[in-house]
Amino acid sequence: MITDVRGFDISDVKLDVQAYYFQEGDHDSPSKRRTAGIDADEDDMPQLRVTMLPSRSLNGAWDSLVFDDPIPSRLLKFMTRMMTLFRNPAINSSVINWNRLMLLHGPPGTGKSTLAKALAQKLTIRLGKHFTQGKLVEINAQAVLSKWFGESSKLVGRMFDAVLALAEEETTLVCLVIDEVETLTSSREKASNSNECGDAVRATNQVLTALDQLRHRQNVIVICTSNLIETIDVAFLDRVDIKQFVPCPRAEAIFDIFRSSINELIRCELLVPSPDPKDVVVWHPRVPMKVHYEHAWETDACWRKEFAEAKFIFPLHVTITNLNHRPNSPSRRVLRAAKRCVGLSGRTLRRLPFLALAMYTDREPCKVYEGLAALSRAIDVELKKNEPMQERIKDSYVDEKDMEEEELEEDGERPYTPTVQHPYYDMTNS
Repeated sequence: MITDVRGFDISDVKLDVQAYYFQEGDHDSPSKRRTAGIDADEDDMPQLRVTMLPSRSLNGAWDSLVFDDPIPSRLLKFMTRMMTLFRNPAINSSVINWNRLMLLHGPPGTGKSTLAKALAQKLTIRLGKHFTQGKLVEINAQAVLSKWFGESSKLVGRMFDAVLALAEEETTLVCLVIDEVETLTSSREKASNSNECGDAVRATNQVLTALDQLRHRQNVIVICTSNLIETIDVAFLDRVDIKQFVPCPRAEAIFDIFRSSINELIRCELLVPSPDPKDVVVWHPRVPMKVHYEHAWETDACWRKEFAEAKFIFPLHVTITNLNHRPNSPSRRVLRAAKRCVGLSGRTLRRLPFLALAMYTDREPCKVYEGLAALSRAIDVELKKNEPMQERIKDSYVDEKDMEEEELEEDGERPYTPTVQHPYYDMTNS
């Protein structure tokens, strides 16, 4: 959402335009490991997957990312700036330590893997004046580990040798993405104390050695993800330039996730807008009728427009500022559903609207208010399954005042406060 609506003189603006075209899917090429002495099933397991960038398969991945804080744009700006600065040949890499290594960590299902690949796509475009093409190299960490004693460290070495070979062409930006990096970089100290197999220790040593080699390649960026940062070796963490925590979304982000998913179902005509008998105007008796009259034109025009042309769930700032008098409107119902889901992962939230249609509706197309009722039932089931974790995470976001205001709103006790649409809003006042 654009919140800065100021005007600028074109002479004061520096435009940086990057032209690009998408590579098609047939450029993708999985690279498979070949190791003597390993059976056929394991040999067929892909070790690397190489995708030419910018890839059409990743188109839209960046826009699908929804976070409470501008994590993607902040990381993109930082990485672009650092990669540009280190293009200066006068910089002594022995004096200034920069490994081009990023770690995204947090609970499962929060979008770390998607963010890593979307960053690779965006960096290839932003750095187009320095690199003619890009390659996304994805490592299957589980495939690298071998059941044969002593083979894991060898496979790790061969894997990074392949990455170094891809990076030999200096005009190619190589973005190496390692999911669940704790599999390859487990703590050596904990392994020694628990008398674990020494093969895991050797694999960690091999990864650290390979990263030290990659840091001398100016065209290589390494992005790792982890759900268990506490199990990662200290030496690896010390090499990481950026450690970014990716949390579960709060209510604002959850609303945007639900909104985009439901609007997509409406676009595909799996849900159809239809008047809801329960969606009636509720004027609070504590507010003088004069105030109602003065602001009725705004709210009335808003809803006439919705039924006439806007067949979608409204953005959050419109929902908060303009729809207080319609508590059962689709947008307000989605907002209440979002508040209930604090603590659920982004992966689960993306799945819930479609899952609700499949499980709790029996006709196609389905009316929007029926789909929202199904969503509420699906949320009930999901919250019961995640109740212990849900309570722990929710307590960190919602204080007693927020809960009291929400209860007043649901009971119809909260007075209607006329407002104007403004890009800056407070979620607790919704």
